Amino acid sequence: MITVAEYIARFFLEKKIDYVFGYQGSAMLKILDALLETKKIQYIQNFHEQASSFAADAYARCLDKIGVAIATSGPGAANLIGGIANAFFDSVPVLFITGQDYLESINLKRSARQGGFQDMDIVSMVRPITKYTALVDNPQMIRVHLEKAYSSAMSGRKGPVLIDVPIDIQFSMVDENSLMGFYESKTRLKLDLKLDQVSNLLENARQPVILAGGGVRAAEACEELSSFVASNKIPVVSTLNGLDVYKDTIGFSGLYGCTAANLTLKKADLILALGTRFSIKQVGKKKENYNQKAKIIHVDIDDAELNRTFMKADCSIHADVKVFLEELNKCNLDMHTENWYNQVLEWKKTYVNTTCMAHDGVEPIELIRYLVKKAPQSTIFVADVGANQMWTAQAFSNQKDYRLLNSAGFGAMGYSLPAAIGASYTSSAPVISISGDGGFQMNIQELNTLSLHKNNVKCFVFNNSVLGLMRDTQKRYYNNHFYGNNPQEFSCPNLEKLAQTYKINFLSIKNNEDFELIDAILVDNKPWIIDVKIDKDTTVLNRYDDKALQNG
Repeated sequence: MITVAEYIARFFLEKKIDYVFGYQGSAMLKILDALLETKKIQYIQNFHEQASSFAADAYARCLDKIGVAIATSGPGAANLIGGIANAFFDSVPVLFITGQDYLESINLKRSARQGGFQDMDIVSMVRPITKYTALVDNPQMIRVHLEKAYSSAMSGRKGPVLIDVPIDIQFSMVDENSLMGFYESKTRLKLDLKLDQVSNLLENARQPVILAGGGVRAAEACEELSSFVASNKIPVVSTLNGLDVYKDTIGFSGLYGCTAANLTLKKADLILALGTRFSIKQVGKKKENYNQKAKIIHVDIDDAELNRTFMKADCSIHADVKVFLEELNKCNLDMHTENWYNQVLEWKKTYVNTTCMAHDGVEPIELIRYLVKKAPQSTIFVADVGANQMWTAQAFSNQKDYRLLNSAGFGAMGYSLPAAIGASYTSSAPVISISGDGGFQMNIQELNTLSLHKNNVKCFVFNNSVLGLMRDTQKRYYNNHFYGNNPQEFSCPNLEKLAQTYKINFLSIKNNEDFELIDAILVDNKPWIIDVKIDKDTTVLNRYDDKALQNG
């Protein structure tokens, strides 16, 4: 006989879960104690539960396995919600375990707001943003709930799950050999791949393009994509979450996408969309602003994403992207795309500098390009949200098996620093955290985590003492009404003193000539804060209405 908490720990060991991120509280101490008793599971305590959720999210992305974050009841559980939503919208498998008040208190609550201390119905709150969630009100059901949660998180379109465990249930004794289990199907989704129709559309196209989304990596189909492109010479444009799925992408498309990428999609006569959902920021609100002539083949494991927007597909395929590409690679296609492919490469060269527009201080695009050039093999880049994210995406290139992590669908400021910490537990390569001075301050307490654990994370903070993307929007559409963006309303603290407080190495970069100072930092295995001074009016270009695209 073992306790439910011990069963949870053994389940984690069975699933080869080696790191758990979290913040302790009385309602989950029994579970934490059981995890640490294994001597094999390492517990990384952050300084805020949201940071734990982002760290587990990044950990899962980097290893293509489930991440785990734990929290106590009430406020602890509530603080996970942002990270749960982030994993849900970006299809990241994360298991969240929350402690809960005693079952008796929950049952006695009836119509009252609260039954006991920190009692809160987290299950109902997160049900719309999880693939599976349950309150364990019967200890004999713990195996069912854990197995069903794990299966839900890792199958189909991956995503977060949550199990809420009351204190007394954690202490309940169970016979692990007699617990009822959940039996899942091992069959990979493989419906009608429509290969004859797909082959016909591809062979009749003269200007085809592949639009690769984050679903390509989620399906573990990066190699299959590379093989298909090598055989058929079709240019690859990516979404924000798909920037690291292929080495020679033309760039990412969308509102702030690379001009060459947007121009390629605009001129294409066929779009093969793989694991992407055609979001508004990618394609706009109206089809006439995107592409009026291209035929569309759309492949996605989530059938709810097919034909969801105005981008109606000529051929919709509900299937695992890996299975689809495996079968498509067996087809001997007769493609005639060399001239088109070369034209797209010329656009990539022509428009490479349209993003560099800083008038003073550091040019952000050039800094990201320098980092991409100098960073060691397999470096992990983690962007925050705001102008820094768009600069990173515009300048990123995946020539050294890099990874690029983004909070794309949810767009959560404060993602980069805790996510970088989570990512650092997956690789010996450095992790480059890129953020603005706004997002950096949202989880600034994680500098203490960084300091205590000495993670190999380099924090590049674009420092202009404004919320740059909002300032740009206020310029464009709100007559320069810079509310919340004036010196008396927003500022960045002294990062050098902050680094001293947390005992983290510090460097200040004031112009492009300082870039060489970074070289030694990238290979020293120590945490750093790099204060990147940029002009407050440094803007983000390559919008849909930029002249280069309109005249293309």
